[in-house]
Amino acid sequence: MKKSDYSNLSNRDSMFPKERRIRRRRKYDEQIKIVSRNIDKVDIEVTGVDISIYGIGFISDSNFEKDDILEMLFYYESITIPAIIEVTHSNLYDDGFFTGGKFIGMQNLYREILREFLDK
Repeated sequence: MKKSDYSNLSNRDSMFPKERRIRRRRKYDEQIKIVSRNIDKVDIEVTGVDISIYGIGFISDSNFEKDDILEMLFYYESITIPAIIEVTHSNLYDDGFFTGGKFIGMQNLYREILREFLDK
């Protein structure tokens, strides 16, 4: 089987189609704190998997629905970044639910910080 891409989720070569994003996602294995879900206050810790300037992926014990709006805090290069994401997918995985979301609310300063570190 020919290598087509690398999966940050399983840390191995993947047989899924090659990454087509303009800006690739980078591995991200830090804890993320979710403080609200659809405006309701929550206190959920999840484990990050990958990140780009457009979105973030994580593994959670909770199953989030497509189009859920999550307010979160995450750390990148010693900086706490507040962000709001819209869940684009949530799939059952060995360690919980693998959830991906796109950033829909983030201050430009934080987006520029991410761009600086992720575009290297």
